[in-house]
Amino acid sequence: MNLITYYIVRKKLSIIAMAMALMLTTSCASIISTSKRKVLFETDPPGAKVFVNGMEKGITPVQLKVKAEDRIDFKLDNYKEKVVVMDSKFNLVSILNGFSIIGWGFDALTGSLKRVDTKYVKVTLENSKKTAFMNFMKNGNITKVNVDEKNKVIETIIVLNE
Repeated sequence: MNLITYYIVRKKLSIIAMAMALMLTTSCASIISTSKRKVLFETDPPGAKVFVNGMEKGITPVQLKVKAEDRIDFKLDNYKEKVVVMDSKFNLVSILNGFSIIGWGFDALTGSLKRVDTKYVKVTLENSKKTAFMNFMKNGNITKVNVDEKNKVIETIIVLNE
């Protein structure tokens, strides 16, 4: 092998090595930014348990790190359960991947292509009619029941204890 061929082969190998290194290290969205974001969760009334994807994470008001499309459940006794799915937007940092298929693939696998867009969530919980009826039953006595078969009406009188 002569000297000119040696330098040509060496130059080609250097270019290939640099291209491979560039392709392997260009998953910028995963390196520069994270797919999770801190979000403040509040409920009216406060004190609801907060579940992220089925796992209890705290009681409102609480600040938690969540990912795009996480399911957030709010549960409080005597109130209807509320569910929020975290919104997302395209993470512009991932554009730095350019033509790197490995970078785009890595960002897709780590969830870094999307980013939570919201910083604050407030949920108003509604009284549950079922639990309101059950509270009447616990705190009162049935004194009279009228059954009108003709009109198909049942009238119940409950006297609440003090």
